[in-house]
Amino acid sequence: MAQFHHVHIKAKKPRMTARWWEDMFGAKILPEFAFGTMLFTPVELDGVRINITGHAPEEAEGMAEPQAIPYWGLEHVGIEVDDMDAILSRFEEQGFKIYVRRPGPGGYEIAFVDAPDGVVLELLYQTQDI
Repeated sequence: MAQFHHVHIKAKKPRMTARWWEDMFGAKILPEFAFGTMLFTPVELDGVRINITGHAPEEAEGMAEPQAIPYWGLEHVGIEVDDMDAILSRFEEQGFKIYVRRPGPGGYEIAFVDAPDGVVLELLYQTQDI
């Protein structure tokens, strides 16, 4: 048996990123802790833990900028929202790229957007009951 544990985001400013998740989506900021030289600044959103860290000193030279979507591998994280217009306005105000907004499967409207630290989100808004 297996269970989902966390998503991990490497951030240039972990505390700022944690506060962003709290402000944008109401994520709960969890207690910080150190593991070796890395500071973990975790948040929890709807029961899912998101570990936000900087890089370890030995990783500094190998850190790369994120790639553009689409790509193979973990491409995006999906978050259901209750007001697509309002949340997209907040993304625009912060200067984040909105890739596409369109109807999606299962009675959802979807939008793909950039978030801090190279994370791409798929925002989902329920438009009809199925």
